[in-house]
This record gives sequence, structure tokens and C-alpha cells, in this order.
Amino acid sequence: MLGFYVELVAIGVATGAIYAIVAIGFNLIFGVMNILNMAHGATMMVGTFGLLFVFFLGVENFWLGAVVGIVFAIITGLLVERLAVRPLKGNWWNTKVATIGAAFFLENLVTRITEGRPQPFPRPFPTRYYEIVAGIEISNVQIFLAVLSVGVMLAMVYFLRRTRLGKAVRVVAQSPDIAQCVGIDVQRITVIAFALSATLAGVAGILNAVTFGSTYPFVGQFLGLKGIVVLIVAGIGNMRGCLLIGLALGILESMSVGLGGSTYRDFVAYAGMVAILVVKPSGLFGEEGRTAKEI
Repeated sequence: MLGFYVELVAIGVATGAIYAIVAIGFNLIFGVMNILNMAHGATMMVGTFGLLFVFFLGVENFWLGAVVGIVFAIITGLLVERLAVRPLKGNWWNTKVATIGAAFFLENLVTRITEGRPQPFPRPFPTRYYEIVAGIEISNVQIFLAVLSVGVMLAMVYFLRRTRLGKAVRVVAQSPDIAQCVGIDVQRITVIAFALSATLAGVAGILNAVTFGSTYPFVGQFLGLKGIVVLIVAGIGNMRGCLLIGLALGILESMSVGLGGSTYRDFVAYAGMVAILVVKPSGLFGEEGRTAKEI
């Protein structure tokens, strides 16, 4: 029985870290441009099919495919910024509708190409199980997912908090006007933020596909919604909150599936979000908003 719970926690940590990566990707764009990029989930999906494209060409190398998939995701993110975001000049509602349209376009384009069927997804190496103690086993794939997901998540938090470029992103997120006054190129930082967000999207999409062993054109809707749940519950703009809430949500979902069945997974996420927002509308850790512009 103990082994069963350990396995559920390991699955939950890996899944929760993926949710946190998705939420941090949302946060990057929301912080810099004060918009919610609804094409973020579709960008994740493109990353998974970018990897499969390499296998379709006959090159069965997971790591090369992962690099190509992430590049596909970055190109997609930059195209969304250039075609659906930049022309609207920060108009919140119009940009949100435009990115929703971009997401539908990408999902239906891939549906046309793949006929909408779920596609089996390769794993980086054959699955092996290791006994930890007293019959408790964990697979190398679970270890890989947990370590890589948490590593990417922590690396992004470090980048934003400790590096010069990351600090520039945070300055723009606080106030584009102040950023311009201190010599920061706001448009350049915006493009970099979209590229970073798309990179995270590609990584999250590929890790999620490895977890479930398949991908499909509308997988981004599921992942994107979970990322938004983490974003809202943690507090918009709060990166460290996304880390903790993502892990907590993943573990809670894993436990609910293991103990009650798959029908309880989404109930835990969305009912929990509503309950928390009733008590704390700004999220558990509070929002980190922009600096107000005085007129």
C-alpha cells in the first residue's frame, strides 16, 4: 500500500511540475504585456507534433525530435506575437480574441493534417522499474519526468530572479514606461518573453505527451486550462506561487485518480479553484501586478 502512495506522489510531482511550467509561460506574457495568451496551449501542441514530424521523416531520435519540437513551438509563439498580438497594441479584449482565433487555427490545421486521431508518442528510453524499499517501485520514466520538470521550473524562476535579462523582463512587467526610462528596449523584451514562453510551452507539451504516451490536436486546451487554474490560484504574476500550486495540484489530482477514479481529477482542480477564490480573490500568494501609471 505504501508503494502505491509513493507512486501516486511521484506521478503527481511530475504532472504538477508540468502544470507549473505552463502557468509560468502564461505569467511571462501576462506580466510583460498584461494580456492572457490563449494560444499558449496550442503552442504546446505544436511542439509535440514537431517531435513527431522528425519521427515521420524516419529519424527515430527522441532528443533531436525534442529540439525540433521546441523550435517549432518557438516559431509558433513568435508568429502569434507578430501577427495576433503586436498589431493590436495591447488592447486586452481584442488581443485575447485574436489569440483564441490563433489557437483554433493551429488546432484545426493540425487536425486536418493528422485527421484528428491521437498519435502515439515515443519515450526517450525503454521503461525500467527500480525497487526503492520494501517493494516500492518507481520507473526511470517517472524519475526523468519529475527531475526534468522540476529542473526546468526552478531554472526559469532562477532566470527571472537572478539574471540581468530576467530582471529586465521583470522591470517591463512592472512598468513599460519605467523600463523605457532606464534604457530597456520594451519591444525586444516582449519578443524575448514570447520566445521564452513558447520554449516552456514546447517543453511542457513534450513532457505531458511522454507522461500519457500520446498527443492529439486539442491537448493544449486541457493543459492550458490547468495552467490557468494554477495561475489564478497562485496569484497572477507570482512565479514562486505557480511552482508550489502546480506541484500541489498535480499531487492532489494523482491522489484523487488513484483513490477515487479519473472522473474526480478535474473536479479537484476546478472546485478547488472556486473555493480558494471565494476566500482569497487575489490568489493564495497574492497578485504581483504592474506599477500604477499616474496621470
